[in-house]
Amino acid sequence: MKSITYRLLLLLGLAAGSVVAQAQTTPAPAGKITGSVITEQGKPADYATVTLLRAKDSSIVKSSLTNEAGLYTIERVNNGIYIIKATIIGYNKTFSGPVTVEANTAVKVPVLQLLPATSSLKAVNITATKPLIERKIDRTVMNVENSVLAAGNSAMEILERAPGVTIDKDDNISLKGKQGVTVMLDGKLTYLSSAQLANMLRSTDGNTIQSIEIITNPSAKYDAAGNSGIINIKLKKNKSAGTNGSLAATGGYGQNHKASTSLNLNHKDGNLNVFGNYSYTNNKRPQDINLNRAVTNNGKLTYFDENTDMLGSRNSHNYKLGADYDLSKTNTLGVQVTGYNSAFDANSFNNTLISPDKINTSAVTTTNNRTIERYNNIAANINNRIVLDTAGKELSMDADYSHFYNKQSNNYANNYFYADGITLRTNSLLRNSLPSKINIGTFKADYTNPLGKTVKLEAGMKFSYVATNNDLRTDSILNNNWVTDAGRTNLYKYTENINAGYVNFSKSWKKNIVTSRFTCRANQLKR
Repeated sequence: MKSITYRLLLLLGLAAGSVVAQAQTTPAPAGKITGSVITEQGKPADYATVTLLRAKDSSIVKSSLTNEAGLYTIERVNNGIYIIKATIIGYNKTFSGPVTVEANTAVKVPVLQLLPATSSLKAVNITATKPLIERKIDRTVMNVENSVLAAGNSAMEILERAPGVTIDKDDNISLKGKQGVTVMLDGKLTYLSSAQLANMLRSTDGNTIQSIEIITNPSAKYDAAGNSGIINIKLKKNKSAGTNGSLAATGGYGQNHKASTSLNLNHKDGNLNVFGNYSYTNNKRPQDINLNRAVTNNGKLTYFDENTDMLGSRNSHNYKLGADYDLSKTNTLGVQVTGYNSAFDANSFNNTLISPDKINTSAVTTTNNRTIERYNNIAANINNRIVLDTAGKELSMDADYSHFYNKQSNNYANNYFYADGITLRTNSLLRNSLPSKINIGTFKADYTNPLGKTVKLEAGMKFSYVATNNDLRTDSILNNNWVTDAGRTNLYKYTENINAGYVNFSKSWKKNIVTSRFTCRANQLKR
């Protein structure tokens, strides 16, 4: 039995560091909520906004939209007690009673009925307020600006509440169950790995976001990589005359602190508009990860009961500076520089109990890990937008350059014991580092020509170049000296050149859209 345990421990020693390095809170099995919304006449309320609220404080957990039949589904709901709110323009909002969700259960909420909003007023003041969720012809828009979601939340935390969006424990973003979603910032591709993208989203303060566009069926205008869906995060851009700005700060303390601040400034004088913003976030978050695994070896099962305690601290700086100049009433030239610097530091302790029957522990492993991550980015853009006529015909051009430099490092101390405390094998010390450089250059031009109220022609082209350099190095202790582990060390270089063009022709009938598309793409990949 000890020899079998020893071989399994060798495997576990290699895996434990990876588990700790990528540690995320493992959620409890989630439930699902379904229901329907109708009008006062009993007809389906299509595209009504449905919001899931925590019963104890009415905070927003998730949102969704009803379909043409007035039906809605909210998935991946953690255990708890909730309230459903339904809203639509022209009707009073309505609420469900308390709804209890348990693990792996589907809860059906009684039908919610919307009643017309009527009132008698002696004086009328007309104000325009955007709803939190808007349904448009080709996309769903989440209006973050001036909503309760903006204060104290990062872009990642806001995305978790967006309709159709789910984020798993490894920070992979799915849209209506599909992975491989493309995330854009102000209409521009980010070209980041899932870990780098997650860091950028956590570093983006919600107070700097104007809206989030969710496109589930992208046209040929967008890159082929976005076929699973596109999420476009639009940042605030003030164009009010004169000099103006805003300052926001939030803070809180639970088990640990959470704080953020943002500053937005804008100056418009005649044809020139200069704008900029800066945000800073700082928080500390504990995580408790529990994993249970069963491994078969020579026909025998061995059980691993793992527990990891992790305390991570994150702080980040985001900035943007830009200017627009109106060359004429129909021609605007713009430039901007954006970037962020983010740091994440964490200490974790992993304890794993190994047993042949889930009851009698045969061996124990422990791992101490120190994680240090640094993320840096700077990007420049120059753009030109020309309105060709009053009917909406326009031509836009963008040239972009981005540079990313990221570095991650981990230090592991692994210990192995039998259940009686006797050392099973020599302690293992490992360390790794992963510096990564990414350079991106793109140019694109888009032409739009509305041929009528329901017919539109779009065409465009794009050229892009991406160069990636990852240098993973792993060292272990041998004779009291650090020695490179060749089996876990890898230099990875990758270049990508894409030249593409597209033509879209679309016509809409009432609520439906029929689109004919022709796409031409030529790709050249080098590795």
